[in-house]
Amino acid sequence: MGLNGLHMTMSGCMTSTVTAGMVLPPGNAPKTTEVAQIPSVRPQVAMQPAPMNSQNDAGVIRMKPRDPRRILHSNIAQKNETLGSEQAKTNGTTQLESQGSKDHLMNREQQPEQQQQPSSLSALPASLSNIARSSTNTKSVDPVSNSQLAATALTPAQQHLGSINRGDPRLAGQNGPNANPAAPDVVQPANPWGDVDHLLDGYDDQQKALIQKERARRIMEQHNMFSARKLCLVLDLDHTLLNSAKFIEVDPIHEEILRKKEEQDRSLPERHLFRFHHMGMWTKLRPGIWNFLEKASKLFELHLYTMGNKLYATEMAKVLDPAGTLFAGRVISRGDDGDPLDSDDRVPKSKDLDGVLGMESAVVIIDDSVRVWPHNKHNLIVVERYTYFPCSRRQFGLPGPSLLEIDRDERPEDGTLASSLAVIERIHQNFFSHPNLNEADVRSILASEQQRVLAGCRIVFSRIFPIGEVNPHMHHLWQTAEQFGAVCTNQIDDRVTHVVANSLGTDKVNWALSTGRFVVHPGWVEASALLYRRANEHDFAVR
Repeated sequence: MGLNGLHMTMSGCMTSTVTAGMVLPPGNAPKTTEVAQIPSVRPQVAMQPAPMNSQNDAGVIRMKPRDPRRILHSNIAQKNETLGSEQAKTNGTTQLESQGSKDHLMNREQQPEQQQQPSSLSALPASLSNIARSSTNTKSVDPVSNSQLAATALTPAQQHLGSINRGDPRLAGQNGPNANPAAPDVVQPANPWGDVDHLLDGYDDQQKALIQKERARRIMEQHNMFSARKLCLVLDLDHTLLNSAKFIEVDPIHEEILRKKEEQDRSLPERHLFRFHHMGMWTKLRPGIWNFLEKASKLFELHLYTMGNKLYATEMAKVLDPAGTLFAGRVISRGDDGDPLDSDDRVPKSKDLDGVLGMESAVVIIDDSVRVWPHNKHNLIVVERYTYFPCSRRQFGLPGPSLLEIDRDERPEDGTLASSLAVIERIHQNFFSHPNLNEADVRSILASEQQRVLAGCRIVFSRIFPIGEVNPHMHHLWQTAEQFGAVCTNQIDDRVTHVVANSLGTDKVNWALSTGRFVVHPGWVEASALLYRRANEHDFAVR
């Protein structure tokens, strides 16, 4: 497989100008076309906030920037901060799990007569919708060649991740190989917020009723999912599941190659290459997608989420789910009908979970971009950007040839989607091993999975940061390494296992080579984070 997106920089959080996503019924197709997104920045593994800040986020309810109730909310958050912290300690949870207390805002008494009514989320003002939803809140590195990055994904994991889930610290002693697969009883937990009515002070009776109705609906959705032993999985479309290119973006030489490949592809039981005449575009599915969708759909309620317009979203949903059983209309489009391209010339958008079933403690997201999920980074599994067509690499400013140009592709058995499937299967197993599903949280389980990847590695960086850098721990490589379980340090000692460098000849590199330590390119850290397994150091050795 080609890890062609490893050379990345962290993108900033962008505020959406679109207030709601469009959930498409099957076959709903407006009149414009859409192709792959064209952000100007490259993807980066989602960074988690420093531990010192997590307690301050314990009582945060996401509000719009100009919400006049922010002052009131700040006072409420301070009052509940201590209580949320004590609850986390009682459960033995990680600091990240304190965010789950916001989901408990929804877990109050259900109102059966309200649960049968359709969603009222779209009728809520922006700030009310967020309360009902209980939402969470360098120096350039020389790129590794496409062929070398492709070889990395073909290498077996260097560190065996056993089948036993030890990720969630709350499950100690409960999640062994003989754990009972039956779903535990869904017991309403004690509400760590106490009486939440004070959060609604200042709203009129109609607004309060809408919030309560939406909360009851989401509780029912989540209970229905739990009864079926399912969680929610939100799948990005472009550069995650597939790659598209307009006819006019494909040069004649590659057009001829694609036509021949497409003709051969038609005879296969599971196609991967499509030519859409009415949309004027080519679409290449990511290897392993059919196995991924089949197995993921047994464990998760699947949602398809794209920044493309409705026509593009609908057509891609038909390709991925011709029978309409996998997504069942759960296709969310954020594009504008009048503008088919999601380019950087437009005001950047962000994604949210307002149109997704249940509550955020039970939602996993798979996307190639961090910047579009500013409020849900802890739910996010970041994958390498899939750029099959040459124009896609140019759009993202990525050097080197595309997969089409070198006539290679990811291997379905151990490529990106296979790695992601293994992670979400472990998350699902871990979640449903919890004795109280209303207290389980995919965010803490995912954080524990990340910590296992580079556990036992102690890393020193050599000439990766600018000379005189006083805060190397703020660099994205340092943060990524620690997020995925490594210990980073500025000092060489006998415990150091890896030196990360761009070139030979430095004192630290010479020491590492003389003492048998690994000397690896920065891409090793990023590859390990993207694949959720320790990448083969020999494929990233500095020579």
